[in-house]
Amino acid sequence: MTAAPEVSVLIPAFNAAAFIEKTLESVRAQTYRDFEIVVTDDGSTDGTHAVVEGWLKRQGLRGRCVRQENKRIAAARNTAMRESQGAFLAFLDHDDLWYPDKLEVVMREFREHPEADLVGHSENIVQDGRVLEVKHYGPWVEGMYERLLFKGNALSPSSTTVRRAKALSVGGFREDPEFNTVEDYDYWMRLSRVAVFRFIGRVLGEYQVVERAASRKVEYHHSNLEALLRDHFAALYGEAPDFPARLRMRRRLSAVYRSALGQLMRQGEDAALQKAYALRMLRAFPFEPKNLARAALWALGFAR
Repeated sequence: MTAAPEVSVLIPAFNAAAFIEKTLESVRAQTYRDFEIVVTDDGSTDGTHAVVEGWLKRQGLRGRCVRQENKRIAAARNTAMRESQGAFLAFLDHDDLWYPDKLEVVMREFREHPEADLVGHSENIVQDGRVLEVKHYGPWVEGMYERLLFKGNALSPSSTTVRRAKALSVGGFREDPEFNTVEDYDYWMRLSRVAVFRFIGRVLGEYQVVERAASRKVEYHHSNLEALLRDHFAALYGEAPDFPARLRMRRRLSAVYRSALGQLMRQGEDAALQKAYALRMLRAFPFEPKNLARAALWALGFAR
C-alpha cells in the first residue's frame, strides 16, 4: 500500500482549461516532493477535467481530478479536502502560481514551529505579467478572531497551508450562496478561534489579477461581505450588543462601504451606486477621517 503524501495540494477549478497547466507546472516545479494534487472540476464546460487528467498522466504525478456539478468555489474546496489524504492541506486557486521553494519553506516552518496549525506567506499581486504590489499577510496576534473581524482579511488561499486535522475541525468552507466571494475570509475567522497562525515574510507565489471587477461585481462582493460580517457580529454579541460594540460594528461596516465606493470611483462607473455607498458610509460612521476624506474626493468628482 502506498503511503499517504504529507501534503495535499487542493485546486478548485472552473473553466480553467486554457491556463490551469501553468498553475499545475508551478506545483510540479516544487523542490519539496512529498505531495499529491487534488483538483475539483466545478462543473466546467471547457474540458478542464480532460486537460488536468492528461497533464497528470503525462507528468506521472500523484493526483486526480474530481468532477462535480457547479457548486461554486467553497464547495469545490470542500470536495478537494474530503478527497485528500495529506496531513497538510495547501490551497492553490486555479490561476495562481507558486515559486519552486514554496512547499519546502512552508514545511520547514511547520517542522521548526510545531505549535503552528497554519502557515501563510507573502505573495506578488500580478496582472498581465506585471507585479502590481507585494502583499504581506498577517500578522498573528492574540485575539486573532476579532482582529480579522474588525480589521479585515489577513490571509490569501493560495498562500496558506493548514494542518488537516485543524482544517477539518471547523467544518470546511461554508457554502451559503450569500457568502460567495468571502467564503475564505469566513473560514480564516472560524479557524482562528481554534488554530495558531504563523506568517512568513517571504514572497513564495503569485496572485493573478485576471480582470477589473465590473460595478455589479463590486456590489455583489461587498453585499456578501456585509452579510458575512453581520452574521459574525450576531454570533459574537448576540441580539443586544452594548454601545461600544455597536460603534465597533458601525465602524467596520463603514469600511466595507468605503472600499466599495473607492473601487467604483477608480472605475468611474455607476454614479448612482457611488452615491449610495457614500451615503451609507457616512451614515454608518461619519467621524472616521478616512470616510470623510473618501467622501470629499467623491463629492469633488461628482460635482465635475
